[in-house]
Amino acid sequence: MVVQSGGMHRTALALFGLAFSVAACGNAGIPNPSLYPEDSVPEASSNGSAKQAADEPEDELAFLDESPDTEEMAGRHSPMDKRQIGDLSVRRFSGSFTKVPIVLTEEVTARAGNLVVVDYTFEQGKTHQKLRVTHELGSDKVLRVREIRGTKELASNVGVYDAMMNKTMFVPDDNEEELGSEKSTCLVGQKQIDCEKTSYRVKVGNQTATFSVAKSPGIVDDLSGEITAEGKILYRAELVEMRSGTPSGVASR
Repeated sequence: MVVQSGGMHRTALALFGLAFSVAACGNAGIPNPSLYPEDSVPEASSNGSAKQAADEPEDELAFLDESPDTEEMAGRHSPMDKRQIGDLSVRRFSGSFTKVPIVLTEEVTARAGNLVVVDYTFEQGKTHQKLRVTHELGSDKVLRVREIRGTKELASNVGVYDAMMNKTMFVPDDNEEELGSEKSTCLVGQKQIDCEKTSYRVKVGNQTATFSVAKSPGIVDDLSGEITAEGKILYRAELVEMRSGTPSGVASR
């Protein structure tokens, strides 16, 4: 979710969360990106060669267990940097922008060196999709995407991941001004959390709408975001479940 203001800056609503436990997912392998460059991920083909490559065991892929290059990472920070193995978040998306509510679950399944692997599970009605995505810390660059079907990992690509994320987003046409902030209490599942809500006046087509976002100190991602116009909810994103994992510098096999 992105609100733009005259091209001067962006207020980003982090509509994606963190992580499940690593338990039932097996080995979430973090490959050395030099062995699997972004542009060389096998694409699906009619002769099944991509499927054969995707079904090969990942044991031959090198795992990164060294520390990130401190010079390269200097000055590069993102919310992804703080995510640890076992982090979990579940978000629900609703409003008139979608006929059927969406649930997006994120689970950090591995972390090593300057890489982190996140499993994204997308549910909307009868639609169920799960992707295993390797991100580069600092830049959040996507280095590899795999589709999870049952117990198999199939080769995929960044376009599939982007398409999944885009289904959870709603982008106003303009952010006109900040209306103010207030201290409040937000509900995450059954737990009440102190938060601060900030509201903006935005444009959605010809409509004037209000965009509000709730944040809480110590929590990386936003707790909620909502866009309303003329008493109707156009878009709502809410964190409904969250669990913190255990810090770890190296993914275990």
